[in-house]
Amino acid sequence: MKEKTNKGITLIALVITIIVLLILAGVSIATLTGENGILTKASKAEEENKQGEVKEQINLAVMSSFDKDGVFNRETFKKEIEKIGGTIVSEDEETIVVELDDYQATVDAKTGEIISFEGEIPDKEAPEDWQVIAKTDREWYNYGNAKIEKPKLKGQMTAIKYIGESQEGNKWANAMTADGSMFVWVPRYAYKITEGYHSNIAGTIEVAFISTANQFLNGETGEITENPNEEGAGITKWLVHPAFTASAANGGGFGEIEGLWIGKFEATGTESSVSVKPGEASLRDMTINTQYQLAKSSTLGESESINSHMAKNSEWGATAYLGHSQYGTNGQKVEKNTNSNYYTGGSDNKETIYTTNRTQSTTHNATGVYDMNGGAWEYVASYVNNGGSDLITYGGITSGDLYGETAEERATSTAYKMVYEGNGTQETDYEIAKKYKGDCVYEISNSYSSWTNAWFQAYSVYPGALYPFFYRSGGYGYDYAGSFLFRKWMGVCWYHLLVSTSACFLTFLFSLNNKQSQCL
Repeated sequence: MKEKTNKGITLIALVITIIVLLILAGVSIATLTGENGILTKASKAEEENKQGEVKEQINLAVMSSFDKDGVFNRETFKKEIEKIGGTIVSEDEETIVVELDDYQATVDAKTGEIISFEGEIPDKEAPEDWQVIAKTDREWYNYGNAKIEKPKLKGQMTAIKYIGESQEGNKWANAMTADGSMFVWVPRYAYKITEGYHSNIAGTIEVAFISTANQFLNGETGEITENPNEEGAGITKWLVHPAFTASAANGGGFGEIEGLWIGKFEATGTESSVSVKPGEASLRDMTINTQYQLAKSSTLGESESINSHMAKNSEWGATAYLGHSQYGTNGQKVEKNTNSNYYTGGSDNKETIYTTNRTQSTTHNATGVYDMNGGAWEYVASYVNNGGSDLITYGGITSGDLYGETAEERATSTAYKMVYEGNGTQETDYEIAKKYKGDCVYEISNSYSSWTNAWFQAYSVYPGALYPFFYRSGGYGYDYAGSFLFRKWMGVCWYHLLVSTSACFLTFLFSLNNKQSQCL
């Protein structure tokens, strides 16, 4: 008798085959992608080749600019740069700054030597899931493929891009400081609230990116104003967001700036070494004046003075409004950081922050600003000058404190704080606040005291006599939290570790090319 032979594939063999294929697929994907993947290295190599070509073109222009006596002629050099399609950005007796194909070179005006070339990839280690790139690399950001005022870097700040899982949505520019703290660029813009103005229904915020001369960069039309009190400003007329303007009274004060560097997370670290990093417990449990002073003295590892400061209502608003606009979540809610250990980004696992928790950012992907809903409560450098005793107790009465020593100092807004007029009653003071625009208070709520009367049913309680300071975001377990929340508070955390305690968003300011940019 002949024995039967089963020539088919058994179920066990099939399962094993599938597992092996999955393993091989995983290895292949890891080989192709990731920081050291083939595709990543290929992209980096392509960028380095492009940089080399541009640098070589500038070098050839230099070589063609020496006269017969071997003396470098700056006028000849400028003509040679024009021939190859470059432009002269600036010049003085010592240097000539050249731009070609989005790269910038600083040339010694006497010898022709290239002193610096902006576009080279810095030799630095990036945070987990991120890659250091040249700041001229267009993959750094897209903002819906819109033209913006380009992000400005200073000191040892380095451009970084996310290289984790592929994600949809608008990509905002990210950078890190010398100590590895992470920041996000909010470009200069004008806005209109076309639906939901002064209501509790989350409406529509239209954003138009503009130049420092207040010219549209992407073909929008309409009237632009910098006056928040002009009829229709921010509703039917484009209002330049006050955080980008020279007016301290309206929430600016650093000049007509190209944009803001916003802290990607709540402040972390210690009082002796403040940072802004993912997956770490936020820095909490201090009086508002202690936070204010600490923020101004923080260096973030930079060797030069960077004028760090605590976020104001206007800067919080600039981030929240852009996040709600067509260049952020496009009207969707920024979800809550529900981590009870106050980990920034909602987890101590970096991959989880940028994948599972990505809807907690202002772009609903890894490139946005996190912790604007939930986590710890955030103080901002803003108060109502209503004579409340807590202003003195927790705001400080020494010159340079948040509140300040003299009556004039206490009542005056500066680049570092917003001071709201006050008559002592919440209802009256809230109506006075109508004149402040872009600060994420009156425009996005319809009541001075209600649980759900700000956008997305967020809490809206205007500061009063005993609680004169502004609180933002809400805590990890708070039902009415959100990026549009505002609440009164006394200026100290007497809840301590029992419930959500207060952190802050850190900012820093630096000067660049006679203009100013800041980091929040």
